[in-house]
Amino acid sequence: MIPFSARNAGVAAVAVVALATGCASNDVPEAAPAAARTPFADCAPLSTDQISEAVHADSLVAHRTPQACLWDAQIGTGDAGISFAFSADESLQQLWDRARANGFQTEHMIITQHALGTVTATAFYIRNPHDPDDCAVAAASNGSITWRVQNRSRPAALDPCAAALQLATMMVDLSP
Repeated sequence: MIPFSARNAGVAAVAVVALATGCASNDVPEAAPAAARTPFADCAPLSTDQISEAVHADSLVAHRTPQACLWDAQIGTGDAGISFAFSADESLQQLWDRARANGFQTEHMIITQHALGTVTATAFYIRNPHDPDDCAVAAASNGSITWRVQNRSRPAALDPCAAALQLATMMVDLSP
């Protein structure tokens, strides 16, 4: 048996009022609201040209998963994988903690723009300690964004951290 409390009585009263109001109303119930779309559901956080330029790609092939947007980049005779993820619910601290728990190296950084003063955004690098050709940048941008670049073949002369930083910098709102 659930003990009586003012809170339980209040919840019960609200439920009874809601039930009685709903039953007494002649209004047709409204349709359930559509599921909220993420701002990047179309997997176009940046244009293909912007992504190609940041990673020096000759060509890009896009793929989608429910969790991330992915691109295969052909860079000269090598190739790289690029991924983008957005979360409206996860903070940078949560991403930092998860990366550390999964064995990745993390390093704080600040994305800075010098235009009409200095404007900054908080970010951090995520590095795979077992693969120097794998690097990501997570940044705050009306939620959190993560760009990851992985050289899949050694001929791809691409600095994955520099490319991930460039992609993140293009997305972070640094307007004064």
